[in-house]
Amino acid sequence: MPSSGEATVGTNGSVRREERLVMTEPVQLTSTSNNWSAETTSTHNISSRGARVTTQRLWEPGSILLLKSLRGSFWARARVVYWRGFASKAIIGLEFISQGGDWEPGI
Repeated sequence: MPSSGEATVGTNGSVRREERLVMTEPVQLTSTSNNWSAETTSTHNISSRGARVTTQRLWEPGSILLLKSLRGSFWARARVVYWRGFASKAIIGLEFISQGGDWEPGI
């Protein structure tokens, strides 16, 4: 992991302030503005500031959602930074606005 204040370049060319931990963690996504049922899915990677998550829904960049770990006590209110579609699913980048709990014991 880079030291505090050190930046790395992400796969899309954007600058990240810290490395992401590659971690497939089951999560639940819930919209704060639509009456959609909760979606059970998983992360691709996480950091203290955000996550990359698989989804089957069309999330507009700027949308606010709730993310909850299904194994640990972690939860976050997050903003969708990007949405990229691939075949029958998509990837979203999330920026955590507020968060609490732990992904699972020890993480």
